[in-house]
Amino acid sequence: MAQAGTISLPGPVVVRSPNWLGDAVMALPAIRNLRRFLPPETHLAVAAPEKLAALWDACPFVDEIVELEKPKNIPAVAEMYKEGDYKTAILLPNSLRVAGEALAAGIPNTVAYPGHKRRWLITHLIEPAPYDPHRQHQKHFYLDLISALGAEADASCPEMLIPATFDPIDLPEQPYLVLCPGAEYGPAKRWPAARYAEVARDLQKKRQAQVLIVGAKVDIEIAQEVENAVPDAVNLAGKTSLEQLMRLLAGARVVLSNDSGAMHLASALGTRVVAIFGSTEDKLTGPIGPADRNAIHRYHVPCSPCFLRDCPLDFACMEKVTAEAVAASALDLWDDDSPANNVLLDWPYRRGHFPFHRRSKTIGPRRVISRAA
Repeated sequence: MAQAGTISLPGPVVVRSPNWLGDAVMALPAIRNLRRFLPPETHLAVAAPEKLAALWDACPFVDEIVELEKPKNIPAVAEMYKEGDYKTAILLPNSLRVAGEALAAGIPNTVAYPGHKRRWLITHLIEPAPYDPHRQHQKHFYLDLISALGAEADASCPEMLIPATFDPIDLPEQPYLVLCPGAEYGPAKRWPAARYAEVARDLQKKRQAQVLIVGAKVDIEIAQEVENAVPDAVNLAGKTSLEQLMRLLAGARVVLSNDSGAMHLASALGTRVVAIFGSTEDKLTGPIGPADRNAIHRYHVPCSPCFLRDCPLDFACMEKVTAEAVAASALDLWDDDSPANNVLLDWPYRRGHFPFHRRSKTIGPRRVISRAA
């Protein structure tokens, strides 16, 4: 086991991103801290599934994004690593496969937690920190790994910069409410569609809010349920890229969401978020954005958090969260005029200020290569 501050990190350095959007967002503070810790001349790349590339593209502290079209294909990922000639790999996921990618690429230095049966594959093991009731949140899992290298433990949400090159999307001229009624993990994380619709109608009546519904393709059915119950709602579920979703969430007055990737993303972008938790626990995976811009609704029952995909009982943890209480929180946040301070929309890439990312198609996985302007 390596001791804190004793590990050498020769560059270039590549960080293997988590594979889920919410987990990747919760890793942002750690990677920002890593950038601060590394010498300015050390090249910092993030290897991420193709679907998450836009998230890392909006991070000014990342020099390069290695965009993986086949993130579960060890030889394909290893080839991408070989192209970058990385000397150090920091592995955030706990899987054996992720360690195998770095090994197959011949990266001489790997930094990671022991994870699942992979201790023998890691050159610099970091043992998980002792249990601390004040550091249960998932972001600390990533922060502690980076802090063990000697980096600071700043848990604040980093600044996000949405490039002008992101996919365009037409946004409403009037203030709008975004509903995120889905949750890819399963139905146990989804507040009833009828409650979403009730809150939306209340904000339409009291604040003349335009209502937009978003989600992945798997969320189309529940999004349709909400749309059918909300007059003039615009249903964009399954129709937006991650780049467009980021633009949309960053411009929203309020976002109402279950515990999902969209919730984490909206909060990281500095948007006001009303988050509803049922089968999961906000102390573990709550939004990481500014606390005064988040309102969390959580009804504790004896069986929660169960972390199940489907509720085998009466779904009380969600049913007890009332539309009236959620609407009240949404109205309070709607009327808050304090500006977001951690996102810049349509940020132009400027010569001498920050490298720009150019996407280059290759056979197999794609790579987003950064070059100085």
